[in-house]
Amino acid sequence: MDQLDSLNARFADCLGLEFITIGDLILAKIDTPLARAMVAVQGAQIIEWQPADEDERVVWRAEAPSFETGKSVRGGIPICWPWFGNHATLSMAHGFVRFMDWQLMMAECSDEGVMSLHWRMTSNAQTLALWPYPFELDLIMQIGQTLRVQLVTHNTGTESFSITQGLHTYLNVGDTRSLIIRGLEGGYYLDKLKGFARTQQDDVITINGALDRIYYGTSHAIEIEDTEFNRVILVEKEGSHSTVVWNPDDNVPAGMRPDESRHMVCVEAVNAADDTVSVAPGARKILGTTLSVRTLG
Repeated sequence: MDQLDSLNARFADCLGLEFITIGDLILAKIDTPLARAMVAVQGAQIIEWQPADEDERVVWRAEAPSFETGKSVRGGIPICWPWFGNHATLSMAHGFVRFMDWQLMMAECSDEGVMSLHWRMTSNAQTLALWPYPFELDLIMQIGQTLRVQLVTHNTGTESFSITQGLHTYLNVGDTRSLIIRGLEGGYYLDKLKGFARTQQDDVITINGALDRIYYGTSHAIEIEDTEFNRVILVEKEGSHSTVVWNPDDNVPAGMRPDESRHMVCVEAVNAADDTVSVAPGARKILGTTLSVRTLG
């Protein structure tokens, strides 16, 4: 029995869950009375999410992304761990767990239609060759009218380690030029496009070109007002003290057409750059985000 058949057989009793293949990848397809979503086994990456009462997706993905082994699907919520951004010596940006298959430990659907998925990755010879610390990662998803994701880092070794990490959340919007992002004013950010210059954020965020910023001291919720789709997306965070806001404008990365950047923005729960997390032997640390939607007005 191959991996696809094994997953479908193992979780056959979980209503609203089916495993399919697209390209090289196996994906969990979720369709319940509350939401539709897809999650790739590779990287335990949420590819898309749309509450049943929404006309448009909330979690964005590219229209024609690559579903290839060893490549992150453009969009969704890639898991960045154990480092966020570039590594000092390795060419692998955002860590390695987003390129590896995770094990689905549990799947169940409540009577109301909330799908719960529990994914796990444990250190092995491949990970230890890249990063020399034993670990166990759990990724817990609750997929319904809201979307909750928790990444739990467990240090299973005998010495402390430090990480940066991120839930690289792509949000689907009508037009970035009409967005207002609230909740980050009054603080400061490092501007990656200006040599990580420290800059004060005095007002709400609007987008008129490329953005790549890390906001510090931001553990509170952020609101994205989208007049085109007549809705507000609320991004709540857990165990995160910095927030990334990113839009590439015309300088789009691989897997995205130039015109698609006007319809997505990343607002990410992270611990990035100088905001590192130390995990003692035997300890656990949680990084989480919860997405919800309400009508504008």
